[in-house]
Amino acid sequence: MLGWVERKYAGPKSAELRRHLDELKLQPVALSCSGVKLDPAQPSEVTARFREYAEFFKRLGGRYLQVTDGGSPQKNYSSAQIASLARRMNELGKLAQDLGLELGYHPHFGTLGETREGAARVLDSTDPRYVKLIADVAHLTLGGADPAGVIRTYRERLIFTHFKDLRKDIAVIAGRDRDAARDRKYRFCEIGTGVVNFPSIVKAFRDTNFRGWVIVELDAYKPPAGGPSDSAKTNKDALEKLGFRFYNDF
Repeated sequence: MLGWVERKYAGPKSAELRRHLDELKLQPVALSCSGVKLDPAQPSEVTARFREYAEFFKRLGGRYLQVTDGGSPQKNYSSAQIASLARRMNELGKLAQDLGLELGYHPHFGTLGETREGAARVLDSTDPRYVKLIADVAHLTLGGADPAGVIRTYRERLIFTHFKDLRKDIAVIAGRDRDAARDRKYRFCEIGTGVVNFPSIVKAFRDTNFRGWVIVELDAYKPPAGGPSDSAKTNKDALEKLGFRFYNDF
């Protein structure tokens, strides 16, 4: 769920949302805490806002709270700034655990965690007990990282993944200059239609005995003529070829 859901269904309306989810037999796995700004260079008080997200998602029966680092891939942050960021993330992770939830760090294109090196600075400075990993395989690929390698390195911290693919033309542009890819409206595509090496990712899952969630999502993409339902079918077919099993048909 995106952060705006918390605003729209805050307070007593959260019960209405939970009933609706129950009717649809949907489990609220993760909530993006988009209103929590964790800029390494500009520390700000975010605990109160994060608590609002956490208490809301706890009422829904959710599991994970997602945050990004809020930094910039073009800036050089000092060790002291990274340490400060890590302390704040650790504190949020402790708060989440106190409410029976877990905090997941999501390396995202356009942030410090865009690159493998940037994501490592954040992950290696935070406490694995309190800050877990949410790996988006398309964002990692776009930033020049190997998703399978990230999964293997942080196997003990990986709580779930985002599955979508990276367009071939965007991969070429980003390979020359990632800044040139930032203004492109459409960067992603359906699983199996881009450049993400999904077989290697699934092998990494098996090798590391990963048992967490795989969330299929698709944003910043050009819908096909048949609309989202066609995209869903393409994704489902691709997942079946990768060895995933489905128990309900579209």
